[in-house]
Amino acid sequence: MGRLARVAERRELSEFARHCRQHASPEELGISIGRRRRTKGLRREEVATLAGVGLTWYTWFEQGRDIQVSDDFLTRLSRGLRLDRAQQEHLYALAGRNLATRSLEQASLPSGLVTMINGLPEPAYILNRRWDVLAHNDAAAAFFGGFTEENPNMLRILFSEGYRERVRDWPSVARLMFLKARHDYLTGGRDPILRGLLDTIMDLLPVAREWWSDPQVVRTGDSEKELYDPVTGWRHYRLTVLVSEDRPDIRVVVYGQGRPISSA
Repeated sequence: MGRLARVAERRELSEFARHCRQHASPEELGISIGRRRRTKGLRREEVATLAGVGLTWYTWFEQGRDIQVSDDFLTRLSRGLRLDRAQQEHLYALAGRNLATRSLEQASLPSGLVTMINGLPEPAYILNRRWDVLAHNDAAAAFFGGFTEENPNMLRILFSEGYRERVRDWPSVARLMFLKARHDYLTGGRDPILRGLLDTIMDLLPVAREWWSDPQVVRTGDSEKELYDPVTGWRHYRLTVLVSEDRPDIRVVVYGQGRPISSA
């Protein structure tokens, strides 16, 4: 928690928050609007409720007053306004918080790990604790179509329609992946971007709200999956997860050679 000492900092942060509020969609946030509503976007009291703060305090925040702004508030504000990744990073930067960007993480990847996965014939990729794909080999790009998109994220890929059709027993696999990501969030500093991804999953898949309160604890580690390959059919894969001693914030996922599964 800290104060924004300079007036310019407070003004830029408050103006950006007001911009996001005015461009938010009440309907997408489940807020009913009447015929006489004239407010553009959300009202201040609506944002205050979404962010879990009082209206007076939030009004002071948008007015750029000299008040303490915590990481927890920024997280709840980002989640309440459904800010995308770029907007969250901008919000944190204006508040003077250090939120590592993907480009910086990619630039600092150990070259030996990147060389290693590029030399493997089977799919392999490197993730951070937000499940962002920081690097991958050609086999992984061919195996996961989502890797070719801008800023690929493994959680978004795992919960996409295309992936559901390729994995056997998707509900069970999805639940375990969600529990692993929840564990990463709770034990890895409660990253607001990862929490936003989990919230999005819970919005799109209501049963995931039950997973959030599931008492079972699952951490990321080696696993097995049965995936469908359009050319070779169903195959069984053993996934090995490696963690660098020098970089515990990243993990390397390597797929073993797929074993054919009988269709009978």
